[in-house]
Amino acid sequence: MRLALPLALFALAVPALAGPSAPPAVRQMLVPRSRSQRLAVRDASTDMSKLGPENTEGEAHGEIRAPSGSRFTSVPVGSGGEEIAAYWTRNPANDTATQAYIMIHGKLRDGDGYWSTMNSILASAVKDDYPGVDENAIVIAPQFFSTLLNQGQYGESELAWDDTNAWQAGDPANHPAGTTLTSIDALDALIDVFADASRYPAMRNVTVVGHGGGGQLGQRYASVAKPPPSNVHVRYIHGDPSSCAYFTEDRPVTDISIASKVTCPTYNDWRYGFKGFAGTSVGLKTPREYFQQYISRDVVSVVGYQDTDAGGDQYCMALLQGGEARRDRNLSWWKYINMLAKTNEDLTGFPGNFSALPDWSDLSGGIIGTRLVVIEDADHDAEEVFSSAEGRAALFDTGSLPVGWRPSGWRQRPARKLKSPATATNSSSAAGARSTTAGASGGASSGAAKLPAVGVASLLALPFLGMLLL
Repeated sequence: MRLALPLALFALAVPALAGPSAPPAVRQMLVPRSRSQRLAVRDASTDMSKLGPENTEGEAHGEIRAPSGSRFTSVPVGSGGEEIAAYWTRNPANDTATQAYIMIHGKLRDGDGYWSTMNSILASAVKDDYPGVDENAIVIAPQFFSTLLNQGQYGESELAWDDTNAWQAGDPANHPAGTTLTSIDALDALIDVFADASRYPAMRNVTVVGHGGGGQLGQRYASVAKPPPSNVHVRYIHGDPSSCAYFTEDRPVTDISIASKVTCPTYNDWRYGFKGFAGTSVGLKTPREYFQQYISRDVVSVVGYQDTDAGGDQYCMALLQGGEARRDRNLSWWKYINMLAKTNEDLTGFPGNFSALPDWSDLSGGIIGTRLVVIEDADHDAEEVFSSAEGRAALFDTGSLPVGWRPSGWRQRPARKLKSPATATNSSSAAGARSTTAGASGGASSGAAKLPAVGVASLLALPFLGMLLL
């Protein structure tokens, strides 16, 4: 009888505590599954049992050879001794460098090639005296090894992934044995390195860049990465990904001759949506919370307008995001996030047949930090994309960016006056980026997050819930 009242109040409180308006920490406390159990749910694209052995993207590598000007090294991730391999500027000016570029390789996992590409683009900008470029900037290209194709090439503590493209989705590694760390955690660790003022006292800006397969990881990382450090500004650039992680079940393709939700049951599974997402080492949030993170950060979506070949991911999950062409999928994504946020952006001529999206302007105030840069003459080529005037601006400019291509009839509208979102987000990365139109810049948005209201029964039950959990 002594527990009757607490249990009764607990029963009344659970629905409110576990509901969508409950604080994330409370919701996670009530989830019965452990993180290792959540990690057992694989993402829709790399689950071999669903898609068959033909899903073997990537190439076997020969001997690791660091390109001229770089060295091959490893960086600690987490506290369990795991490391992420990476190509790194050979002789960095750690004391004076103000910028760092984390360049994510594509599906072939050729980190050496991507390090060289980013380093060449940087050297060209320095030679041309491009405004704001630091000649001492440091370039890093993480190497996401495959346990299928790279056996013998990674060390006993270095992270590697079983399916050759699982790293693109932010999935957990399967080496070393027993690890639960993901490619998201690896990128978080690299940013933490540059936020260490004792090692990099002058560091001010870290840019995470991905194209193609790396663009897939880059887009997901911009959504689910842990809050950036307060002492460095982080820009997230995703270029021409084959798919994005949608925050709702809505999709731009409604033509069943292209793809259909009915015949594509995994269309909203993680990497394409958030169903089954296991979170990262810092926890698990709701899709709404990840959407708010994404739109409040300095995110640049870079699209090659000629990227129209039926390449990359052609599973139904990706086809539902805009058809065969990566270009159309990414232009549809731009339309999607603006419609969710209820911005003032002119979406005339953009692809995507969205019937009725939910209104998430309570999170955005009608303004997003994300910007779209479309390079009219670029195909699916990282060097071509980022060597362009627009690509250079995305990498090196700190204020307004050129928008590049826009549909016929499109007009750049004046920025909508910021309305206070219902739940504000602290974000050091939104500085100079929050705008309703690509190419316009504004101030950072910050504020204390407000906890959702809970019912009287929930509040009464909280002390007893604590007793029961002890």
